[in-house]
Amino acid sequence: MKIFKLIFSLLIIGIFLIIIDMVYILKFERPLISKKDEAYLTCDVYMGPFYNVITSGDKYKVLMKWEDIECPQEFEVINETVSCEDSLEEIYRTSDKIYYLPCLESDNIKVSFANGKEYKLKEVLEKNMLTIEDVINHGLEVVEEEIEVKDRMNLIIDDVTYNVSLEDNETVKELLKMLPLNIEMQDLNANEKYYYLAKSLPTDSRVPTSINKGDLYLYGDDCLVLFYKDFNTIYKYTKIGHIDNLKDLDESNIKVEIK
Repeated sequence: MKIFKLIFSLLIIGIFLIIIDMVYILKFERPLISKKDEAYLTCDVYMGPFYNVITSGDKYKVLMKWEDIECPQEFEVINETVSCEDSLEEIYRTSDKIYYLPCLESDNIKVSFANGKEYKLKEVLEKNMLTIEDVINHGLEVVEEEIEVKDRMNLIIDDVTYNVSLEDNETVKELLKMLPLNIEMQDLNANEKYYYLAKSLPTDSRVPTSINKGDLYLYGDDCLVLFYKDFNTIYKYTKIGHIDNLKDLDESNIKVEIK
């Protein structure tokens, strides 16, 4: 019987604390006991024991502890440029487009959010606070250039240039957009060289019937692999292409230019 009384008492105390917390939120727009989460850059987030509160400008939103937190996208693009050098300035790049400002003015363009925080345009894009489309839709003037997709690829190893016969797949198309690359490939198992790319690529992986000297594959979605010996495998790869005349390689790491 005492256990039930204790449980009932704790329940009443919990409900009372929740009510007090909500009353405090309604008056002061944050939980009674709260900690500001500095990880959110474009709004203020106060974490409480029962609720989280998002504030942006003169608005706030109360969330239960299990609800996802998303900052409202309320902002203004402010361009303080008076005059600038007449030269295109690259501001952002995707896999298929380059975005330029019409002159060297990025240091004069700020993005002001409803919570009062301001950031330079480049910082906003680099930290993924907003997309390039977001700021364009809010009045940013840019010049767009389509990235030309190449249809061939060369590897330069020890001053020897090798032409790669490429596969026709999405992996190759995305890899070509990343070129040129200057990388150092590590040795593995005395039969392959590998390098982890800075971004993931689309895959269509399968187990090859055999691996041949000169085969270029993608392991997983970001590991570039060049095989310099024939062998069989049980692992899945996405094929990128093949080098017909690859010279013998030893077990040392190699510097590779891909273009």
